[in-house]
Amino acid sequence: MQTTILIIQEEAEKYAAMIERSFSQQINDGTIKLVLCKDELAIPEDVSDVNIIGTWPLIKQIPQMKNLKWVMTFSSGVDHWEKSGLLPREIPLVHVPGGSGVPVAEFVIGLMLNHVKHYDKIWKNQRTRVFERIQGQELHGKTLGIIGLGGIGREIAKRAKAFDMTVIGTDLVPEVPWVDKVYPVDQFETVLRVSDFVVLACPETKETINMMDEMRFRLMKPTAFLINCARGSLVVKEALIKALEEEWIAGASIDTFWIKNPLPSYLPPDDSLWQTKNVFLSPHISSWTDMYAVRFGQVFVENIARHLHNEPLISVAPGFGVNSDVVFSRKIG
Repeated sequence: MQTTILIIQEEAEKYAAMIERSFSQQINDGTIKLVLCKDELAIPEDVSDVNIIGTWPLIKQIPQMKNLKWVMTFSSGVDHWEKSGLLPREIPLVHVPGGSGVPVAEFVIGLMLNHVKHYDKIWKNQRTRVFERIQGQELHGKTLGIIGLGGIGREIAKRAKAFDMTVIGTDLVPEVPWVDKVYPVDQFETVLRVSDFVVLACPETKETINMMDEMRFRLMKPTAFLINCARGSLVVKEALIKALEEEWIAGASIDTFWIKNPLPSYLPPDDSLWQTKNVFLSPHISSWTDMYAVRFGQVFVENIARHLHNEPLISVAPGFGVNSDVVFSRKIG
């Protein structure tokens, strides 16, 4: 019986190569059929034989896939799937929670260093041939507050300790590796008050949407910086702009935005945030490195093997796969 795997991603060939290395015999004898697409527009008209999907974008054709067994989203978060309602809850949705931990943590450390060392100003001066000695600061001894000590938050904490920073944050458990003090989630405002850097590393939920509003920005130190590599919806944009323009905070680095078309997020050229002072903007690339496909592909390949042997899938998102005829577990490992 043939298993048809549909892969929709810019780097679809990388995922296909990993599958081909692991299942060369099954591909040669026709047990596995691979269909590769760069984007949703390239999906074939007839998708009735698709059994497995590996994708970044949402797939509107899912209702036509009568033989679909499970889906893997090449992302850590699944909020875009939950909100879309495109995937029936009985279909398992595989993701990799914390799978972007290493690249995002490295990116965040870089952003903090930029804020204290002023690399952006130095590079600007170099382009205009201005020789100006700019006094910097140090991460040493600063307090880093991480809102959400999940897989990504813990990787950030681990690296921050190498700079001798005091690391605090919020989590559901009282002790977290590399964190000096953990606050309950409902006490995150305390973290805002005492932190020199506030990093948002929590998922988008009904409790976290718009969590950083005017009142929360006013709680932060005037010398503090906000870093958001999580979801744009966690921050009220108008409040952020006001906080920066009126210098309630010293600055911000934003890697994720409010418009999700195209995914993962987008900032149009006429947006007022481009002209806001003391903000560093990056185009949602904190997790996107040359290792991205490797990390997510490993889980994809592992689950394909489990599917072929009728074994439990790993890393299924909570709330999906309910009452499914596919056996699964929700943990990686």
